[in-house]
Amino acid sequence: MDGINYKLDFASADVSLERHLTDSQTIDLLKSSLLPSSPPTSQSKTLFETKTSAINVTPSPQGRYDIQQIQDDALWLSAKAAVDEVTALRIVILERQTRPASWLLQSNLPDDLPAFHASFNGARLQPALSVSRSTYLLTPPSDGVLPAEKPNGEEARRKQLVSIYLAEIHYKLKTCSYLIGSAFSTSEDGSIMSIQPSGSIPRWVQEVGIDIIHSWDITGVSQATGRNILISGVMAFRSRIRKLEEGWKWFPNPELNEPLEVVCCQSQILEMMAILNIMLVLLAILNRLPRADIVLSWFRLMTDYEFFEIFEPVSQITPPPHTQETDLEQPFREFYDVHELDMKSLCSLVSLAILQVPNAMNSFEPPSETTNSGEKEMENAPYLCNIAACCELTEVLLDAASKCLQVASPVILAWSVILQTLRERSLAVPADKEDRINGRLESADSPGSQNPEQTSMRSTSASLRRVSSTGSDTPQQQTFLEQLLHNILLIAVDGDPVVYLAKAAVDGSHALNIIATLSLSCCTPVDSDHGVESNFRRRRILMDLIQSVLGFIDYQPDLIAATLAVLSGNDNDWELYRQPREFREIQPAAIFLSETDFMTSVFDVARSRFPFELLPFIRLCRALAVFYRNQDEGLPSIWPSLVTTDCLTCALPTSFTDYQLEPDDEDSNILSLTANLSIFDNEHTLQSTRYKRMKPSSSPVSAQSFNLRRIPRGTMGRALTESKPLVVLWRHDYCPLAYMGILLSSASSIEPTLGGIPQSNSSSIEAVAAIIDLLTIILLTTTKGTLAPEASSPAYDVAQKILDTASEGLDHDQDIVSVIFDIFEKELGRQPKTTEEAPLSILVRCTHFAEALLRVMPDRVWPFLGRSSLLGIKDSDSQLNTVLASTEMAIGRYDLLLACIQLFESLVNDALGHAVLRKSQARGVTRFTTTTLPSTGMSQVVTKKVLLSFARIMLDVYENFSTWNYVQMEQKFEIGARLSALFNRLLAISFGIKDQLDANRKLCGSLLPAVEQIVRVFLSPSCTESTLVYLTRAIQDGVRQAQSMQPQNSVHEMQETISILRLATTLLRLNILLGFGRSRLEEMMLKGVSLLAQCYTSHPLFRQPTVELLGALVLSADLTEGQPSSLLGHMGEDAANHFLEVLAMIDEPLCDRNLSTSIWKLLSAVVSKRQQWFAISILTGEAPRELIQKKTSEFVNQVNRKSILNVALDRLSNIEKLHAQTALAMLEFVALAADSWPWILSICEQHSSFLPAITEYISQVETVSNTTLNRLSQSGMEYYKLQITSFITDILAMYTRRTRQFAQTSYAKELLPSLSYVTTAAVLPPEYNASLHSNLRKNFEAKFGSCKLTAFKRTSLEPSSLGESFHYNLEIASELLRSDPSWVGRDRAGFGSELARANANLSVVEARISLFQSWRSLAVELSQCLETDVDYQKTMAEVAMDCLRANTQTTLPQPMFERLAQSRADLAFTLLQRLVEAQSSRPEVKTVLFTAWDALRAHGTDLATVLDGDRAPYCRTLLKILCLSLQAHALPPTFPSSTDQRATQDDSLQQRPSAANATLGTVLEILRTVVAHGFRSLTTLLHDSSDRVFPDDFALLAAILRNSLRIPGLERHTTALVSTFADAQTSRYASTLLSWSDQLATNRDPVYGELSVNFLLEMSSLPALAETLAVEGILNHISNTNLIKHLRISKGMGPFEQPVRLYNIWVRGILPLLLNLLHAVGTSMAAEVSNALNQFPGQLARASATFSYYGKVPVMNGGDTTSAGYITLSMISEAQTLAVITTILDTYREAGPSAGVVSSEVLEIGWDRTRVKEDVETWLQTRAMLRERIVPVGDREEGWMRMKSGGNGASGVVSKLEVKVMEDLELLFTLLGGRED
Repeated sequence: MDGINYKLDFASADVSLERHLTDSQTIDLLKSSLLPSSPPTSQSKTLFETKTSAINVTPSPQGRYDIQQIQDDALWLSAKAAVDEVTALRIVILERQTRPASWLLQSNLPDDLPAFHASFNGARLQPALSVSRSTYLLTPPSDGVLPAEKPNGEEARRKQLVSIYLAEIHYKLKTCSYLIGSAFSTSEDGSIMSIQPSGSIPRWVQEVGIDIIHSWDITGVSQATGRNILISGVMAFRSRIRKLEEGWKWFPNPELNEPLEVVCCQSQILEMMAILNIMLVLLAILNRLPRADIVLSWFRLMTDYEFFEIFEPVSQITPPPHTQETDLEQPFREFYDVHELDMKSLCSLVSLAILQVPNAMNSFEPPSETTNSGEKEMENAPYLCNIAACCELTEVLLDAASKCLQVASPVILAWSVILQTLRERSLAVPADKEDRINGRLESADSPGSQNPEQTSMRSTSASLRRVSSTGSDTPQQQTFLEQLLHNILLIAVDGDPVVYLAKAAVDGSHALNIIATLSLSCCTPVDSDHGVESNFRRRRILMDLIQSVLGFIDYQPDLIAATLAVLSGNDNDWELYRQPREFREIQPAAIFLSETDFMTSVFDVARSRFPFELLPFIRLCRALAVFYRNQDEGLPSIWPSLVTTDCLTCALPTSFTDYQLEPDDEDSNILSLTANLSIFDNEHTLQSTRYKRMKPSSSPVSAQSFNLRRIPRGTMGRALTESKPLVVLWRHDYCPLAYMGILLSSASSIEPTLGGIPQSNSSSIEAVAAIIDLLTIILLTTTKGTLAPEASSPAYDVAQKILDTASEGLDHDQDIVSVIFDIFEKELGRQPKTTEEAPLSILVRCTHFAEALLRVMPDRVWPFLGRSSLLGIKDSDSQLNTVLASTEMAIGRYDLLLACIQLFESLVNDALGHAVLRKSQARGVTRFTTTTLPSTGMSQVVTKKVLLSFARIMLDVYENFSTWNYVQMEQKFEIGARLSALFNRLLAISFGIKDQLDANRKLCGSLLPAVEQIVRVFLSPSCTESTLVYLTRAIQDGVRQAQSMQPQNSVHEMQETISILRLATTLLRLNILLGFGRSRLEEMMLKGVSLLAQCYTSHPLFRQPTVELLGALVLSADLTEGQPSSLLGHMGEDAANHFLEVLAMIDEPLCDRNLSTSIWKLLSAVVSKRQQWFAISILTGEAPRELIQKKTSEFVNQVNRKSILNVALDRLSNIEKLHAQTALAMLEFVALAADSWPWILSICEQHSSFLPAITEYISQVETVSNTTLNRLSQSGMEYYKLQITSFITDILAMYTRRTRQFAQTSYAKELLPSLSYVTTAAVLPPEYNASLHSNLRKNFEAKFGSCKLTAFKRTSLEPSSLGESFHYNLEIASELLRSDPSWVGRDRAGFGSELARANANLSVVEARISLFQSWRSLAVELSQCLETDVDYQKTMAEVAMDCLRANTQTTLPQPMFERLAQSRADLAFTLLQRLVEAQSSRPEVKTVLFTAWDALRAHGTDLATVLDGDRAPYCRTLLKILCLSLQAHALPPTFPSSTDQRATQDDSLQQRPSAANATLGTVLEILRTVVAHGFRSLTTLLHDSSDRVFPDDFALLAAILRNSLRIPGLERHTTALVSTFADAQTSRYASTLLSWSDQLATNRDPVYGELSVNFLLEMSSLPALAETLAVEGILNHISNTNLIKHLRISKGMGPFEQPVRLYNIWVRGILPLLLNLLHAVGTSMAAEVSNALNQFPGQLARASATFSYYGKVPVMNGGDTTSAGYITLSMISEAQTLAVITTILDTYREAGPSAGVVSSEVLEIGWDRTRVKEDVETWLQTRAMLRERIVPVGDREEGWMRMKSGGNGASGVVSKLEVKVMEDLELLFTLLGGRED
């Protein structure tokens, strides 16, 4: 319930609340808020039965609710509360919805929470008095709703129903009061205006309020009720009282009924106050005399209950037999005691407002003829026109006056003034009001008046003398007034009733004091129950009353006190003056200044009595100084009266005789001076012990100072007293403000008096404090809450003018600032020396002055604090600690401490706001600098010491203040709230940006020592228990206060709780950032996580900070090694279940977007940070205990429909209606949940509309224009659109993977048409605004030379989100740079807006990169599902080309581009790999070659350069892509199926000669640039820096060469190829690499030897290059290398010999190379080949025995490696190659000369092919045994071994490896001549 009123303050951004409150049904309910509830009827019963019938709600015993129980409860409530059944049904449903929250709030906290059991030990600031817990907190939960102790019990459930019903009525009244109060605003003169635009009140709120008011017809009669709405309000008020008297009988059992009766009584009191508030608003809007029946109905009510002076609301409670009456009445009595003053105040204000005093006195027109009061025509007339009504009203007030009812005294006074005014008009005696006022002034100044020291007041009978009106009344009107007054005079009373009323009000009930009390208690701006406009309306009523009595009551102290109370309210509310204030807050001062009555009768009189009477004038000036107009040039409107005046009142010294009487016929008291009168003469002073004597200054005095210190001879005056000492009013021109400055100076230098004026010690203290307070308020009004302005700014000039004016009368070596600081130091030195309870007002006011001065002249405040004893920086003895411990703790008031906390806050503000400016000034001062800013010039050392000293003191206070004694508990809460918020702010700013590492260069370097101290206190292992205990105890108290119906301290305590929650969140995040490990704070918060759950539930204001704290707890717990602590485990089972139900409501019913986003982020952290049971619970909606008993498959199939996951899926099904920020958070939650818990995808699949909705969204995202995006800026729309699409793509990628795993490829094909936007937008280059960022960086660093833009980069202390503070922390930048005008700039186009634009642009870049990464995952998944799909093959090729093109077209910074370019290249490589594997015939696939080559050329083709840098991985990926694109061209022709005919036709059309020539030209360039020169560069780079080159680089070049040489048509360009490789000397570098390979081997692995031989092998595959290699003697070069020599002299290296690579070199390198050379060169190469081959006798001999049957199967990792009997594919390949070579050589040898060969030169090869043939034949005949001897070598062969390939086990093949072995053995047997075919 309280959420509605909470949200009304933020309603401008809440669409759901606007939709609810503007609904016609809601408005109708609000219109009937003052009427009785609608009773049950036959129609309502029928509607109820329809709504609960089976056709609408199917009864189910196993369901989540019992419909029969709901019906029974609704009918019971309808009968007991007399409301219709449908309303009762709604209450029942609401109770069911809020039941988890109620149960959670009553859950017991864990016993191990130290906050509830810790004991507090001594500390440095421990007070002598022990603290006792305040008893103001009550246990009922929020809105007075009783907890359901037994959730399944009928009585407990129905108690809850009653509580909710009452709470709804209460908040309906409060909402109505707010709406109608917001509908109308007031003008400067206080008159009611119609609807006005307001920054804080949305227009729709005002329109709803106006609708309600118009329907009520304030001046008429309602057709529905037949009475006026105000009468309805009176009747509603009376009905509540009747209920209080009669009581309720909800249950027959008293034991059940009586506790509920107490709650009902409390609710009635709250309803009564809400009704009074509504009546006040209506009467303010009425603004005319009300009807007589309205007035009489109200005052009859007041008569019946004696204006609630003594009210006994509970009289019918009958306690149970065993229960004492006091036990039942005590809770209610305590509750009413808290509200009693407010109730009485509201009754008094309504009584005043209903009389409409200004209208009654000024605009009342009597009727033209006399009528009887009973006639019908008088019913609608104003009450003053009804004589009977006026007489009855007089009787009511006379009765109240006779009983001295103080609540009625203001209205008694008002009625007496109204009657006296009517009497004056009836007499029609001509007189002028101004003459009456002048006569009163003359009477006050007359010689026969009383002693001015005790301001006199004339008797009431004299003051209410008969004076005339304007004389314009007609005889008929006079006749009516005479009859009215005649009837009133007939009322039986002793004397004149009018005079009696006035005397009783002023003298008997002290009405003026009551007015002051009303102003302070009911009209103070800090009241949490009503807003500024309501405060002003209440004050306006009291101002009207004071103004009306000014003509009848003399100037007196009570009148001044009442006026000051109405003007300024609570003087202790200092916060109002520290911040810029709304105009409505200072309207009382504006009205006072605009009203002649106030200025003449109050202000002018007080000014004329100054300085004899110091305080009235000073305090009036202080109250009025808050108001200024635009034409005042920044000065207060009261400024002229402070600068100059023409009268001065003072007491003459008893020995002073230099004056003479002046003859005057009218006045015999006129005096003139015969000599100068010294005002500040020490000789005539009264001794005082407060201030020490200072030597008077002997410096010359200026003329202005002369007028201030002396009254010149000849000055005329008038004696106001006849006895001595004479008090004289002198006609003397002087400056009051400058005079006050002299008074302050004399306060420390003159012993006897304060400026020659007799004062008591206490009054002198008050005067000093009041003067300092006045100067402070003037300075704050001038600066308007800003930081220190520039020296040339108008604000600085005005402030300097104020201080100069106050310093005019001081000595030349003094100014007002130094005087006040001297007073401050002397007060500090005096405090510890006294044992009495000394007032601290001067210290408090001086502290406030220092704070105000800090905004104007920080260079005066910082040095003063550095040398002041307040902090004790010099002598390590802080007087603040001394005063705190000796005085404030003793008296239980902490005004000085709070003032120092506020000063500390301002010091932090100043240090932050000028951090950059001061560093720039410190480095930028030159010899020609002519101006110095007032905010510069402070020593960095002094600033650090001051802040560190303050931090230490405040940390000491923070550790102990919760145990102190407090007179006002709100001070405790304010201390906690302020310090928590301040510490949080310091930590957030210091660690929220990536500042300089060097402490001396840090932007916040002055704060660093203080911040380190804060971190040490909270996060160090030695953190005190009391600090942590306070945190949790304060949260607990906040929860209790939020549940209480008591308003006392609620605002301050809730602020404290919120500040602590935010501080704890920042501390946990900081602990993560600094890597401190698990902290004691984390342990404490984990133990109190159930308390946090209650805190979340207790009040809407707590939800956001609590959710953020829980999120920080989850992240912090995840960093621990092992299994993190479970949040649900620390809650307990019941609390966990209830919390999950409450959390599942997310932000309902208020739809708070920020809260919703925070909750979804918390849930995202839970599902991804190892909070297993918590995650499963929110995903399934089941309790942890229930989940333990189920398997995963079970709870996946039985997910609760109301689980949080389903909530997200339901809302995302209407994603187009969600705000982008909320949609992003929910999509992130679903994506992370699916990533961490794959079974979530099955739930998404089962949801009927989720997947179709998000698929539809991305298919139409280009044209989306809905709630999600249409409220955003262009940049905001772009990055939100991209980020939403990114998360959706992630989800679709994971779901596609799932369908692929289940072989459901149809979904991927269905999804493909919806991805047109994604495929295009994902690979576009990010819209990085390079000019914006470069210009911003350049201009920023030029302006702020000591500050780099990169210093404002955001850290991970606070989670970042896309927007105007994404990359650069805009909030912290504003804190640090706001003092510089360029930050805001002209028309708000400064650095701040540029930084926001830069962040928005970087948000777009980040969102597009995120979209690409998501699309990358989805594209890869689709490529595995649709690799054979022709349409998607085209898409894959286009995406690959788009990625490569995007890498050549970018403006991103280098680091950002490198990461993105690598990702794009990886995607292109993966897609192209899929295309090549699928042997795609799409023409787009072949086009990739040109794009890949362009990308590589853009990056750089000099491999020695690009592989020697940081972007080497990207270059390698490009080379791989180039290799695959070449392979696509080298593929053999395919024969398309019928479905591929069109693609084949397109392909054939593109194979034109021009395209083929372009392809061959590109290939030749690749071979020249990449292969030939690249191999040379790699070899050189490997020789120079072996860690820069890897074996894969050479293998990649070999693959590129291999694919290039296989492209058809390249054989026509052999000449160019030979020339290219010859120029690059490729063969020489390859043989050189082979010669180094033994030295480059790692772990005896000659990998580079194999690579070099393989590269030569690839070159030899082209006959022309093979011939070149033969000519260059490549075999000779190879045979002379150390590696080949080792192979040559060995006894034979097999596939299992170490190193294995030598065998690979032999099998895959040397043998194929010999074959290629033999094939290319022919007979001329035969002899050389045979000779080279015979140089490996060991290898040949081993190869001859390779297939021997006998022997053992070798063991891979050791064993007999020389045994025969094992077979590998490489051994078969070796035999095949040897078979071919020996066959060719035998052929050449046999041909002899006919083939051009010398047979003797072609040697016999030492390889026994006959033996090999026999062995192979044997193996082919014994396949079962062969299967046992096949050994896989390498990962690929092991994979083939595991791949089944048919067969039945006995004779058939069972693995793919065996198939290949059999095929290769068959081929080998054929090559050996085993078969002719």
